[in-house]
Amino acid sequence: MDEPIDGPYSGLAVLDLSQGIAGPYCPALLRQHGAEVIKVEPPSGDWIRIMGGGEEGMTALAVANNLGKRSICIDVTRPAGRGVLETLAKRADVLVENFRPGVMERLGIGYEALSAVNPRLIYVSITGFGESGPLSHKPATDSVLQAMTGMATANRDESGRPRRIGLYVPDTITALYAVKCVGAALYARDARKQGDGRGRHVRISLAECCAAFQSGPILEDFLFAGQYKPPISVPSGVFATRDGHLVVATLRDSMWEGVCRALGREDWLSDPRFSTREQRGRHEKELTTAVAEILRERATADWAALLERHDVLCAPVQNYQALRDDPQMKHMRYFGAAQQHPYGEVPVPHTPGTPRDGVLPAAPLAGQHTREILVEAGYDAERIAELERDGLVVQAS
Repeated sequence: MDEPIDGPYSGLAVLDLSQGIAGPYCPALLRQHGAEVIKVEPPSGDWIRIMGGGEEGMTALAVANNLGKRSICIDVTRPAGRGVLETLAKRADVLVENFRPGVMERLGIGYEALSAVNPRLIYVSITGFGESGPLSHKPATDSVLQAMTGMATANRDESGRPRRIGLYVPDTITALYAVKCVGAALYARDARKQGDGRGRHVRISLAECCAAFQSGPILEDFLFAGQYKPPISVPSGVFATRDGHLVVATLRDSMWEGVCRALGREDWLSDPRFSTREQRGRHEKELTTAVAEILRERATADWAALLERHDVLCAPVQNYQALRDDPQMKHMRYFGAAQQHPYGEVPVPHTPGTPRDGVLPAAPLAGQHTREILVEAGYDAERIAELERDGLVVQAS
């Protein structure tokens, strides 16, 4: 077992019954803040273990979203398997699940059933679209949520065609909101004066998290629908250079002056087409084209240095290797490392607000800690062997 992490959630016991990203990333973050997390997987393992390349079920997503957890495989579809889970739930502070509405109740391990044996249990249910309504039983994936919640529209290309953002944004932000909800529920249970020591059922959905995350753009769309809205920043965006790409953001008129001087186009300062932010917005296409032609002439590093001297916001477009090698990232120790089976040492970004010392705990194989966890829960060797023979639990080989 990995060494305990000393953090504000030290001593907190979490059961993670979720699969994929939106569910598992929440307990993974709790773990990085000190919680003990047991990942409860079906005998076949979390489906994220087959998403993408990897060995022994250790895909990149499986590793990233399960660092530091211990894993037990239980068949909770059978009564004896549910009994094992109930035993674990009696000792837990938090349980996280992300099955479709009604599934946990049909299995006999919903909130009402488990809170009856552990009234202090905080039970987090993550659904796609909510626990009721016309879409409540619709499968929810990252792409589906980006499409339905306006994210793909917000990320449309120059022709107006919607595009999926190339990251798992709905899943990730849902996990972050879930962590926030767990903290609030723990405070209500244990800290505030009127707290009664009881747990509660926390329900959140990917759809509502996506909407909340976009509250500013949604309000802007309501207030200014059908009206011309000048871009916040022109010229702005990703520009090709002689050897790569550069992002430029011209947020204020003082930065516009810096752009003109850095690019050697002081004549633009007296050009009425570009005299104000609104005017630059109305002539965005021609201005952006002109800037792009100039930026192609020199290397990224040259332009970055020149623009920064004129107080213009800019940055080179980096890949992940360049990010890991970035001097600022190294100085702040934003990346740590985990000794991850079967790969050896792998780079892992530190969770913000956590210590940056030592080796980060690794992610488990499916069922890696089954026997260990059962022994801790009071099962003797004979009963564990019986559960294994019956296929109710699985220990990784």
